[in-house]
Amino acid sequence: MIPHKITDPGGLHPETWTLRDTAVKRFRRSAADFKLDIPDLVRPPDVLERVCGYLEEWVMERDRQGPDKRFSQQPSIVPPPLDVYQFIWDRTRMIRKDFILQNYIADGGKCDARAVRCHERIARWHAMCEHQLSHIQEFITHQSQQNIAELGQTMKTLNLYYDDALGRSLNEEAGDSIEEYHQGCASNIVEGKSPVDFDGSDLSNSSTGSDVSKRIIGANGMESPTRGTAEPEMRGLYILLTMNNEGGMEVIKYSGRLCTQRPEIFYSKPVQLALSIFQARKDHNYAKFFHLLRSPSTPYLFSCIMFKYVEQMRKTVSTISTSYNTSDY
Repeated sequence: MIPHKITDPGGLHPETWTLRDTAVKRFRRSAADFKLDIPDLVRPPDVLERVCGYLEEWVMERDRQGPDKRFSQQPSIVPPPLDVYQFIWDRTRMIRKDFILQNYIADGGKCDARAVRCHERIARWHAMCEHQLSHIQEFITHQSQQNIAELGQTMKTLNLYYDDALGRSLNEEAGDSIEEYHQGCASNIVEGKSPVDFDGSDLSNSSTGSDVSKRIIGANGMESPTRGTAEPEMRGLYILLTMNNEGGMEVIKYSGRLCTQRPEIFYSKPVQLALSIFQARKDHNYAKFFHLLRSPSTPYLFSCIMFKYVEQMRKTVSTISTSYNTSDY
């Protein structure tokens, strides 16, 4: 049997899937003896979007979906969260690299909604990991800085797409599209085994009832005029990510440019919320900062990035507490 025709790799996928359906290209740099820009090796945007869906559905939750022998020779071993993180980190870097190899660089190059959606999904994953893995000391010591760097690079690329002079970030290039798929952001449910939360309780994974209407992704989102792109959300995340850059000057210049060039984005709820958080951080207003962090109206991914600044804000509280301590009098 030809290796790529081996069915049901890992014993987790539909029986009709083969190794060829589930293999994901790993990251590799160009070298003198190996070129990356060979047409047969570069995946087109439609394929890259399907890869994002596969990673979200069949890999991203593996540490909460039970044993997976793809990560260990022992079939009873549940993949460690860091192993899953490293796998996805490597594959998403190659997704971004394949877009670059096809000249998806906005002004002066290509730009369309498929590239935007893929980068947004990668950015959301990096933002989520910054909080979800914060309880793992090895991640904090060795990989948190790397995670933020990759998130920053992804966000910079998104800014180039959104600023495209021709406004192509909401449009898709005409061409032969591969068969329709229903994974990742295009799916109302998580395919495969339903995930469980950290306390062992089952997470909602129903395709019927009110649960679906409350989800910000899914089949309905893919039918929207913007085809699932979320510029206000990403602009807000970028503001939170760069709050400490240049003493806050980067956020001020960035928001000023949005106000003059893209007022509809500047006055959107996500951007205004991010600026409120930035102001609380800049003013050392710990009460407002933690109020916004705990607020149900603050998006979860915003809270994940805010978590980076919690220790600094706690130091502010400690300093104030020490200053007003009257126990010596």
